[in-house]
Amino acid sequence: MKNKKKILILFKSPWDWNKFIINKLSKFYSVEYLYVNSIQGKNFSETILEINNKIKDNNIEIVFFEVDYYKFINLFFISKIKNVKKVLMTFDDYDLHDRNAITANACDLVVTGCPFITKKYLEKGYQSLFMTLEADGDIFKKHNEKKDIDVLFFGGLNEERRNFLNYLDTQGIKVKTVGKESGNFVTDEELSKLISRSKIVLNLSKSLWGAIQNYSSVPLLDSDRIYEYNYILKGRVYIAGLCGTVCVSEYFPSHDMIFKQDEMPTFFTKEECAEILNKLLKDEKLLSKYTSNFTAKVYEVCEDVKNFQPIYNQIEKPNYRKVKI
Repeated sequence: MKNKKKILILFKSPWDWNKFIINKLSKFYSVEYLYVNSIQGKNFSETILEINNKIKDNNIEIVFFEVDYYKFINLFFISKIKNVKKVLMTFDDYDLHDRNAITANACDLVVTGCPFITKKYLEKGYQSLFMTLEADGDIFKKHNEKKDIDVLFFGGLNEERRNFLNYLDTQGIKVKTVGKESGNFVTDEELSKLISRSKIVLNLSKSLWGAIQNYSSVPLLDSDRIYEYNYILKGRVYIAGLCGTVCVSEYFPSHDMIFKQDEMPTFFTKEECAEILNKLLKDEKLLSKYTSNFTAKVYEVCEDVKNFQPIYNQIEKPNYRKVKI
């Protein structure tokens, strides 16, 4: 893309997954980024002045704000950023929506990590679109590997997930696990090859944070937790599809907003999961059908360029709705 506009991404701090956002946006823009917590020894006004000077000196036209779990980047902060289009990014909104929906009032567009969450912003009158996070097709792709792994799970392990995987083992389903807690950490490139070798990727969608958030600076305690868990869209769903492997997933509410019934099987219980896995592993034709349908849909909806193009088009539009609060 020629003559790319210059943008600034304001991250709260360095995390490994920042690279996915940088790589995605670099396909459309000339990208600068800044970690707000790296600005040392400056107060609120001085921090804003430094950012506005960076915007002016670098001819920045658009700023993307990472807002989750960082109360410094809020309505008041974003309102002080001048002469740019502003995009709020949230990937943990299920836990922070009431706060983020206030912060969004200072922005022109909201992008969320889940189409179900996007609808919650549309309900309030905001302009909002779904943006995938780890859908980098340059990293996660098919490798034409022999599929010698039946079921793969990658990600963090807690007690509930361990119990779930142990149950599958008692049902004769061997699940290969990858991640720090498994003592089997791999790079993204190595993970891509492992997924390509797998017949099925297992997705467990429960998030066990379960805390209610507020807009004040008062820390929340465990006693503030209301719900035991949330069902949310996880990146491993579309990572699996990009690598040419079907995903069998625990229920999450945006499932049927992306996938049809014959594209991704879902379950609520470990018993339902075991039944689905056994059925697919014993029926190559059925497994092939789901794999073909699922991977095609993931590439169509979730792959970086295809997913971000509607967002890019929306940002290019001249007029934006403003929501009164």
